[in-house]
Amino acid sequence: MSTSTNTAGQAQGGSTVSAGGLFGAGFMGGGIAAVVNLVLLFGAGAAGVAFVGEFQPGQPAAALIFGIIAVVFTLLSLGGPPNVKGLSTGGLVVMELMHVVAAAGIGGMIWRKLAGK
Repeated sequence: MSTSTNTAGQAQGGSTVSAGGLFGAGFMGGGIAAVVNLVLLFGAGAAGVAFVGEFQPGQPAAALIFGIIAVVFTLLSLGGPPNVKGLSTGGLVVMELMHVVAAAGIGGMIWRKLAGK
């Protein structure tokens, strides 16, 4: 009986996985998660579950707390790419930049919503 270990860039059988293959799998997983979450949201709404809440947009403390949490998660996410075995310097820089762009886009839009814009 043989065992195989998963390492970054390798499939279970030991073959190399392309970046495009990983991105495609990520997009597919994200799409599946989005569909399932939409079904849960609309299903719960149809069952009478209310999704109404006030995040205190008039008080800067709510946005400040969110901002601090967003920065912490952004910094934690930057630790992933350096742990990818065999990743080139260019690949590392691009992946780190992708994390920053995602954090700025997502965090910025939520921040604007909390600020009432």
